[in-house]
Amino acid sequence: MSKINVLSALLLRSPLVWGGALAFCFFALIHGGVITDANVIRYLAGHWVEYVETAMFCVGLAALVIKWIDVERQRRSVDDELLAPVPEGGQEPAEAAALVASLPVEDDATSGSYLVTRLREGLDLVVRTGSAEGLQDHLKYLADLDAARAAQSYGLVRFVIWAVPIMGFLGTVIGITEAIAQLSPTQLENISGVVAGLGVAFDTTATALALSMVLMFMQFIIDRREQSLLGDVDGLAWVALAGRFQSLEGGDGTALAVARLGDAVGRGSAQLLEAQEQSWQALERSATGSIRHVFEESADRLQATLSQSLDEALGRWTESLVQAQSHLASAREDRWSRAADALTMAMKTFEHHQKTLAGQAELLTRVVDATHNVAALERTLESNLSALADSGRFEETLATLSAAVQLLAARAQDSAVEPRRVDLQGAHRAGKAA
Repeated sequence: MSKINVLSALLLRSPLVWGGALAFCFFALIHGGVITDANVIRYLAGHWVEYVETAMFCVGLAALVIKWIDVERQRRSVDDELLAPVPEGGQEPAEAAALVASLPVEDDATSGSYLVTRLREGLDLVVRTGSAEGLQDHLKYLADLDAARAAQSYGLVRFVIWAVPIMGFLGTVIGITEAIAQLSPTQLENISGVVAGLGVAFDTTATALALSMVLMFMQFIIDRREQSLLGDVDGLAWVALAGRFQSLEGGDGTALAVARLGDAVGRGSAQLLEAQEQSWQALERSATGSIRHVFEESADRLQATLSQSLDEALGRWTESLVQAQSHLASAREDRWSRAADALTMAMKTFEHHQKTLAGQAELLTRVVDATHNVAALERTLESNLSALADSGRFEETLATLSAAVQLLAARAQDSAVEPRRVDLQGAHRAGKAA
């Protein structure tokens, strides 16, 4: 049942709610002009004390009406057959759990039922102990407990029955005080105020006594009705449970003693096993908790250590990477600078080599030219030699040729230092002149 349903059930069964609503409706009828009887207005709504008395009476009346409805509802259901008839030879105590399950589930119709509660609590004793021994005494205890609960249920009504006359006496004191306050030595002829105060005093007391008498009479009737219900419940519970379960009692009591001893040994063994199981479970939980705690602490410490180590290592690696990057950048700049210088020097060297190659190419050109001149000179010499041979001046020509060869060798040496063009034609002319 949800909390909203429980709250609504409490409000529906609350005497304060119903009594307050009844008093509100009654005073609304009076002030609305529906109720115009002078005596009703005088004794029930003539003073604020009477308002309080009437409201308290309505609360007590609501409590008694709710109680009467509950008693009559239980009396109508007391004849219902809640348990199966007792089988021949009785039942085993182990069947008590099935009997408990067969009882009606508590709802709005069976809530607070004396008979259902009595049967359930009696069978619960058999289920817990595993034996029907002491069931009769337990039923008597439950009967006394229900009687006490029934008496306690009239607590609010008894309070209202006590408080209403007290409010009447309070109204009497207030009325007499007002009457005394109206007395004046100079106006003894006008005693209307004194009479009005005394009227309030006597009216509130009379109303309080009348209302309390009505409540007491109704409480007496409903209480007698409830006591009759409890008597019927006692008889039905005794018939339904007493003698239902098999007993081990014998003529000499030996079987009972043995059975009790066996039950005691069984219960002791069961308790010992349960205690041992609980001890093992507690030890297991403790060990598991300790191991888990140790692992959690170790994991936390390891995580903290690893985090710190990783942070430090990452910091050092970051610094190293920054330094390496800076070093590589500087080295790269140095290499690029050296490469630029080397490239500049290579360009200069290439230009120098280019110039040297140009000079050598020019020299080779001159040598080639000189070679062509030498070939021409050889042809000239051959022709001259032929001419000389024909003329018979060979020795003179040979001397001239030697001088020309020496001159040519000297000029070739001079051209290695500073190339000059060999004037083979001049030599040829000199040879001819010779």
